[in-house]
Amino acid sequence: MAHRDGVYGNETGIDRMGGVMSSELIGNIGKTTLAVYVGVVLCLGVTTFLSPLVYGSWWFILLWIIFAATLAIGMWQSGMWRRPGSFLLHLSMLAILGGGLLTWLMQEKGSVRISQGERVAFFEREGGGMTSLPKELSLERFEVVYYPGGDVPRDYVSHLLVDGERHTVSMNKILDIDGYRLCQSSYDNTGATVLSVNHDPYGIPLSYAGYVLFGIGGFLVMLNPAGRFRRLLKVLSVITILLIPLGVSAATQNKEANDRIYGVPRALADSLRKEQVIYGGRIVTFNTLAKDVMTKLYGDTEYRGLSAEQVLLSFRIFPQEWKDQPLVKIKDKNLRQALDLDGEYASLSDFFDEDGGYRISELQSALGEGHRRSVEEIDEKVGILLTLLSGNLIVKTSDKDISLAPWRIELELLYNSFPGGILVFVSLFMAFLSFGVGILFVRYEKISGWIGALFLVLSFVLSLLIFVVQWILASRLPLSNTYETLEFIVLLLEILLLTVGRRIGMLLLTGSLFSGVLALVAHLVEINPVVTPLMPVLHSPWLSLHVSLVMASYVLLGFTAVVAVVALSGLGAVERLRGLSLAMLYPGVWLLGMGIFTGAVWANVSWGEYWSWDPKETWALVTLMVYSLPLHDRMFAIILKPIYGIAERDYSAKIFHIYLLIAILSLIMTYVGVNYLNSLHAYN
Repeated sequence: MAHRDGVYGNETGIDRMGGVMSSELIGNIGKTTLAVYVGVVLCLGVTTFLSPLVYGSWWFILLWIIFAATLAIGMWQSGMWRRPGSFLLHLSMLAILGGGLLTWLMQEKGSVRISQGERVAFFEREGGGMTSLPKELSLERFEVVYYPGGDVPRDYVSHLLVDGERHTVSMNKILDIDGYRLCQSSYDNTGATVLSVNHDPYGIPLSYAGYVLFGIGGFLVMLNPAGRFRRLLKVLSVITILLIPLGVSAATQNKEANDRIYGVPRALADSLRKEQVIYGGRIVTFNTLAKDVMTKLYGDTEYRGLSAEQVLLSFRIFPQEWKDQPLVKIKDKNLRQALDLDGEYASLSDFFDEDGGYRISELQSALGEGHRRSVEEIDEKVGILLTLLSGNLIVKTSDKDISLAPWRIELELLYNSFPGGILVFVSLFMAFLSFGVGILFVRYEKISGWIGALFLVLSFVLSLLIFVVQWILASRLPLSNTYETLEFIVLLLEILLLTVGRRIGMLLLTGSLFSGVLALVAHLVEINPVVTPLMPVLHSPWLSLHVSLVMASYVLLGFTAVVAVVALSGLGAVERLRGLSLAMLYPGVWLLGMGIFTGAVWANVSWGEYWSWDPKETWALVTLMVYSLPLHDRMFAIILKPIYGIAERDYSAKIFHIYLLIAILSLIMTYVGVNYLNSLHAYN
């Protein structure tokens, strides 16, 4: 008879070990493995708040060597080679750790600066010293490629001669010269380029091999007909369903509240809505620019009966009259008091004293660090108004720029006028109310369930349409900022609810509420829009794949917390809900791992380094390890036995749910918390 998962959480356990080790010794190894595992997780979490120098310290490297050793011993004593999926999955960890060790020991890393026409054959290593390059380099020219019609960089390109042959190096396009990889790093105002140099012939291939093994191993574990994941799906009757159907010379005076507002005529402003302008490095309609600017400044697209287009044009044409109009919304009460404001809106004049001094400069020191974000937000808004006054905010396209197709313009205007975010939130909230009525009043359960399902389907269709339209308008997957990723998470949650949630009423109730809250947060984030061009390094196909995998994993892993709330509140079958969470943990952990590894490949392609211990990377690894632990039954049971006195193979389902409820803190830290650390991945 085979027990459930062995030390590393798989299907057969450790019944037949040929008598090589006693069960007592095996238990001791399991406890040692768990101690090292927990130690690594805690260490990783703490080091993100310390100096990056700790990652190259001897004790940190030793900790990973001990971890790899305990992992290898555990694989051997559990006979894991008999289970191909689990064996490849855990072997991938050894390969990745081995690759990291080889990189640390043997990598040559540095940079080379090349002026136009200069020939170089050496690069400067990190820490000092020079190392020869396999071939001589010279720079023909360096250029900055800009977005159409503006001065926002889209790419940086170095045109090189390598032993007389022409090559280019740019963002996301590296040059490999006999194993020495050159990446575009920087440049200076003299026209010289700075390239990073990385020579890592052993660490990168071994790490990449580990990524491939992880992908294959995870697939085999989930596809194994006799495996626990497939058994869970059968017990839960989880069936995936497809639900995708497929000249300004005239002015007018408006009067309101006894105040005179100088503004351009509505008809004139409306006639300019379709004009194409450069905004955020993209060609968009003037309507999009006006809508986003007014939403950011005022929190609404209209000001006292004037449209967004009217406000921007009027402010530009009548600056003296408009500088005293309260257009800037200030949320911080202390900041409003410091500016001597009666209400929550300020005019441009309020930010300058009688001598023309900029008052915001003094507020930061006066209010302290606790109000830094509020001050920076107001400073950004004032900057937008000053840019509007200077004439640099409204930039028309030139003859060289590609014009938008008429259907594309009409689609953009329709999207701008459609309150999609609000409708998604309302639909999810109505679904929540409908499911709630069905649970509270049993006789209405069927009709309420149907109504709730219809609202849920409606929210899914709306979310899908919004996602597709944003993709078309931005010419990229909309996954580059907080608002876009939140919308994507809501979309994935809706799909999850429509596929697995329909089997359990309480999941539909809590899931609709959870999704609705996220939709509301996304709408609130949209009020402070970020429509800026992508950084050059983000122009990579790896970005979309990386973010999509990570976001999908966040949905699955985060949803286990929703399931835990239902289970612990006594509103559902605890053991059955444990099975549902386990069924989501398997793909969730695998998707997170694949997301981390595709991100590593992206980083390696972009700037020549696949892992840099950035806080986002580190906390993603912490989250992966935290959510992997419940998949290892014996290790997880070791935690519970001394506290609760329960058998190792019969741990409490309630404790399982409590663990997942706590585990979501690591997910929140990965997604939100790192924004407050010095991270390259901080979202706006």
